[in-house]
Amino acid sequence: MDEAAKEPAGVTRGQNVVQVMPPDWSAAADILSTLVDRLELGRAETQLLVITADSEQASAAAHAIVSAAGDRDVRVVAASASPRATRLLKAGAPHVITGAPAELAALMRSSALKVDAVRGVVFGWLDSILGTADAEPLENLLGELPKEGARVVLAADLTSATEALIERYARRARRSVEVQDDDERPVNVQFVTTSTASRDVTLRRLLDALDLPRAEIHARSDEVRTSARAVVRALGYENTEVRVVGDEEREPSSDPLVLLELPGSRERLRSLVGEGARTVYALVQPSQLASLRGMLGGGSATPVALLEAAERARGRDAALRASLREVLVSSDVRRETLALEPLLAEFDGLEIAAAALRMLEQQRPARPAQAAPQVGAVQRLFINLGEKDGVRAQELITAISNEAGIPSSQIGKIEVRDTHSIVEIAAGVAEL
Repeated sequence: MDEAAKEPAGVTRGQNVVQVMPPDWSAAADILSTLVDRLELGRAETQLLVITADSEQASAAAHAIVSAAGDRDVRVVAASASPRATRLLKAGAPHVITGAPAELAALMRSSALKVDAVRGVVFGWLDSILGTADAEPLENLLGELPKEGARVVLAADLTSATEALIERYARRARRSVEVQDDDERPVNVQFVTTSTASRDVTLRRLLDALDLPRAEIHARSDEVRTSARAVVRALGYENTEVRVVGDEEREPSSDPLVLLELPGSRERLRSLVGEGARTVYALVQPSQLASLRGMLGGGSATPVALLEAAERARGRDAALRASLREVLVSSDVRRETLALEPLLAEFDGLEIAAAALRMLEQQRPARPAQAAPQVGAVQRLFINLGEKDGVRAQELITAISNEAGIPSSQIGKIEVRDTHSIVEIAAGVAEL
């Protein structure tokens, strides 16, 4: 077979490539398969370097490469922990090593990692790497790599920072960017954030919360479909009610669609949704949310409040929710999202947010006892508003001053409790 015919779209032997796609290693399976095919397995040298944002992504990349290698004797090391990686590298050079820039640079400085034979470098995903990693280790690493060989840049978004690095280290790269089709129908999606490790648990909770009598669950990879079928079977569904399918098994349907893996493009998402109105649910990693929103063509992406999480979240401070909403709308929280993503293997996203709010409350300095003014004889007033209503002492002072015309100097100690508040007012003005 002609060698070029085996290359997937956008990847050509020896040429630098930029591929824009959602951050999902299963979506990059064709690219990884091509790079694994190029390895010379008879040479005990590190030939392919995969640079990731963090150790979790390094492990995910290594898992994807092992899947792409199949039965072939491809040795892979995920540099997710320096001592283990150092020991394994000194025992023998793997064909492929994955890791974050700081880990790889440290291994190179200690001479555990030899880069002389590296002929291919994958950045997965470059925008995430630049958003989470220090520039110095990345620059040191790239400066030591051989200039020969292809650079494959995977990115969810081409920012000015990614473009600058591409210009320096992957010049004249061939671009593979989705061409927008003429179909402008918006797609509305409801989503649940999860991690690859907790996908099955999240699927179970989603099916419990929605109680769908019929649904089509779609996954690209065999491994994910096999796990999903076990979840569906354990919940008591028949194959005719809730179907787990891949691309080859799909049939036209109007049943609710559950996406276990994010489609690689807007066109692909529309193909899965079909022509008619259809409810779509997506299980996504936090780092994939921006890509998901970019595929919707103006449609909405609404989080699903799973039943258990919603019950735990009752009574949360309304003011804090408003503040969080403002930050989510006006700020780029990609770095914080990636930092918290490993916790999704153990907890729901809403539970993680609740824990962060509790930490914030615990770290706020307590109001000094002497801050309450001395107002002499007082009368205690009961107010039917408390912490569950988002009320704070300063807000009560402002409301009493504005509505009742009582100066703040005549307001004494305020106790904001769970469902109500106790306010001390100077006895002389309490009846005003």
